[in-house]
Amino acid sequence: MIRKLLSMLVTLSLLIAAGACVPTEAETIKIGGILSTSGLLGPMGQDMMEGARLAVEEINANGGVLGKQIELIEEDDATEAAKCLERVKKLVDIDGVEVLVGGMTSGASMASGAYIADKGVLMVSSSATSPTISDQAWTEWLFRTTPHDAFQGRVLAQVVLDEGFTKLATIVQDNPYGVGLESALIDALEDEEWQGEHVITVHFDQTKMDYRTELELIRGADPDVILAVTYAEDGIIVFKQALEMGLDEIAWLGCDGNYGDGLFAEPQSAEFMEKAIVAGTRAAGPSGAVYDAFAANYNAFTGNDPSVYCDTTYDAIKLIALAIESAGVYDGSAIKDALLEVGQDYDGASGLITFDDKGDRVSGTFEIWEVVEDATTETGYKNVQKELITL
Repeated sequence: MIRKLLSMLVTLSLLIAAGACVPTEAETIKIGGILSTSGLLGPMGQDMMEGARLAVEEINANGGVLGKQIELIEEDDATEAAKCLERVKKLVDIDGVEVLVGGMTSGASMASGAYIADKGVLMVSSSATSPTISDQAWTEWLFRTTPHDAFQGRVLAQVVLDEGFTKLATIVQDNPYGVGLESALIDALEDEEWQGEHVITVHFDQTKMDYRTELELIRGADPDVILAVTYAEDGIIVFKQALEMGLDEIAWLGCDGNYGDGLFAEPQSAEFMEKAIVAGTRAAGPSGAVYDAFAANYNAFTGNDPSVYCDTTYDAIKLIALAIESAGVYDGSAIKDALLEVGQDYDGASGLITFDDKGDRVSGTFEIWEVVEDATTETGYKNVQKELITL
């Protein structure tokens, strides 16, 4: 009797153990969201994360994906490329994510590219703009809902030509984003057979937070226009010190990295931008029903208007959801292949999206902006649109 009871207990324990080994089906569809919600790009990253949250809320309200709700797993890389890779590894190895939105900067995307390719995980960046990403061995695993900087360089070049500038100086971050946008502008000017001169190039450490030496070099080159490629926190220092040094008497060009009210937190930075920046550029959603609906929903969701890359982040989540639904399975490789198919003539908040075979957009819309005084805002300044250009 005892032997029979022991046999039954052994059999029962084996059945329990076997049952424990049967994988349970996930209750949600996981999408990683790794953005820079602190650090040099903190204000921009926080706004972009709201765009991702809005997209997830809308998708879930409409039944989710494959009959399940989307779970957005948020991570912050503090605007550090190495930390982005660390957070990506956590999302993949611990959370089991097969697709994610990130990295936010070109450097972060470059740091994570080889890893996601090795793991067969898809990454969709809504703001990494360096053209060099397209030339990497792993580029097929990184799609971008933002146009890359070859487009932005062409818009900036047109400003230089239209304004008749002949002596260009550049002061840019010493990273793939800064150097890439600088190169894109120079290449575009050469394509247009510009007769001016690039009188000086200064590549700076965006964590240094004191740029008087670099600005003195710029002054010494006697330019008639200066391109500044910065983020928010370093841009504040560059513009504040430029004002103190009297460099507001020279025309400056801005870019997507220094767009937004984060730059107005320091009054001297805001004053300089209003006085000196004749034109800045950024990827922007074209006016129209799709963008207008997104902007209204974003405002209702957050209480604020969308800033730069909020629309491309929103589009990234929406396209990922469509790709998962089309693939019919939660698998990075299958989602990647499906995204190439659904990302053809997709009418998104950021405009018409069509991906090429490298996962890059083949066109984009850009805003030329300036800074004006506005007593109705908290800082007393705001960005305003001068012109929209679709390439």
